[in-house]
Amino acid sequence: MANKESGFAVVDVETTGFGKGDRVIEIGIVLLDHSLRFVDEYETLIDPERDLGPTHVHGITPKMISMAPSFSEVAPAIANRIGDRIIVAHNLIFDERMLGQEFGRLNSIFDPGMGICTLKLTKQRLPAACQMLGVEPPKHHRALADARASAGLLKALKPQCGGEPLRLESVPGEMSVRTHRRCADEGTLVFDRLLSRVIYTEGDTRLLQYMDLPDWGLDDHVLTLDERLHLNFLAEELSLTDSEIASAHEQYFQAMIVGAKKDGVVTREENAALKRVASALGIESGRVPPVTEAQCDCDAIPQGASICFTGSFVDSNGRKLPKAELEKLATDCGFSVVANVTKSKCDIVVAVDPSSSSGKAKKAREFGKPVIASQQFLDQVKK
Repeated sequence: MANKESGFAVVDVETTGFGKGDRVIEIGIVLLDHSLRFVDEYETLIDPERDLGPTHVHGITPKMISMAPSFSEVAPAIANRIGDRIIVAHNLIFDERMLGQEFGRLNSIFDPGMGICTLKLTKQRLPAACQMLGVEPPKHHRALADARASAGLLKALKPQCGGEPLRLESVPGEMSVRTHRRCADEGTLVFDRLLSRVIYTEGDTRLLQYMDLPDWGLDDHVLTLDERLHLNFLAEELSLTDSEIASAHEQYFQAMIVGAKKDGVVTREENAALKRVASALGIESGRVPPVTEAQCDCDAIPQGASICFTGSFVDSNGRKLPKAELEKLATDCGFSVVANVTKSKCDIVVAVDPSSSSGKAKKAREFGKPVIASQQFLDQVKK
């Protein structure tokens, strides 16, 4: 078992793929003490600042990560949780490698130590292992759900193989508690879950505790009467003044605005969500940044337009669509296809989702070119 100074960090990551150039797009962490008792948990979506890869596999869409922090923003918070603890994961070698690559990009020292792999111990895939040991199975490809399930396996197995804590050093940046999580309703693709925590210093524990409640309550951009009562009760319990509460709300709101603007575009969905959150927090709606995506509106692709495709595509039935198939559809309909986005030789970019963070989509926004959904393209060419 772990020594008394360490404990366990059970982790799971969702990624854009499996290669050296792939990125972490969601992380879930469950902390257990040396006696396998629950301590804390953490989850966030992460903007990979590139294409998301197989969305049909992990279920994460560009709109979900449109206001998510980058890995560099959350790296100190992740390091604070997993450093000096024994790492546990189901298929440990994968999670360690992906995290090691991310911290390597920040020039951090990442020594995984000797962790515990529940896949090796059970010799079963995660759902089967859970069923075998009587652990509640996860909703697959959800980082925190998978981490919770792996933690359940660890408790059931009580391995005696020991382990060495992970060592992390030279992680740049200030501690941030801003996170962005998936919407509880996975069926909605319009701004699936707008959650951005405010950035505080570690010493502001009262404000941190206070902001944890609206962070969850605002998942639907509304604070219900019951949620407001709980919030008021917590503020009294923490002895927060009116000015401290107002300051906390202001910082929270500003963090959301930063998230909305980070791709250079404020969409209609982002604008509407920010207005609802401003109303919930008692902030004037006039302070919400205006919609700036009008220049990228495109009801129909003009005849003869030059199109650049970006991302991994699927049809309405979830079938993978090779990019070559889409390019042939485009040329058969009289469009020209270009490989890169330039100011003069590209008219439109087609992505799985117009909120894509791929390099081509970012360049299109920079040049004022429309970025449209692949489904809109398919609807037009198949008429």
